[in-house]
Amino acid sequence: MRVFIETPRWSFTKYGISEGMLEKEYVSPLPTLFNYGFVIGTKAADGMEEDAIVLGKTLKQGQTVEVREVGVVRFRDGGLEDDKLVMSSGVGAGFVDRAMINVFFTVYAVFKTLRSGKKCAYEGVEFRR
Repeated sequence: MRVFIETPRWSFTKYGISEGMLEKEYVSPLPTLFNYGFVIGTKAADGMEEDAIVLGKTLKQGQTVEVREVGVVRFRDGGLEDDKLVMSSGVGAGFVDRAMINVFFTVYAVFKTLRSGKKCAYEGVEFRR
């Protein structure tokens, strides 16, 4: 699968694509612990490309990487499914990756609820065998 990186790992600023251009969406109180982007050529429940987090080293904004799916983060945004695919170019998700996913998305759900006024919830992560 090919993933386009919108927000590099350790960034405090969340970016998204609008009319084909990267655009700042908001500044987070905590850095993104993963590279964040979308899977090219897919559609999620919200009609946009499927969200993806890419484990491993920091990648460049605008970079496209070839990765494989190793899991899925179950997330609800305003009551709607907003899952994020967990991707890796390496061996998969280790203990530290799993812990970071749990901590990050637990805090992110609270932040996003406060920011948007819509109930957001982290419902866990499932890893592929």
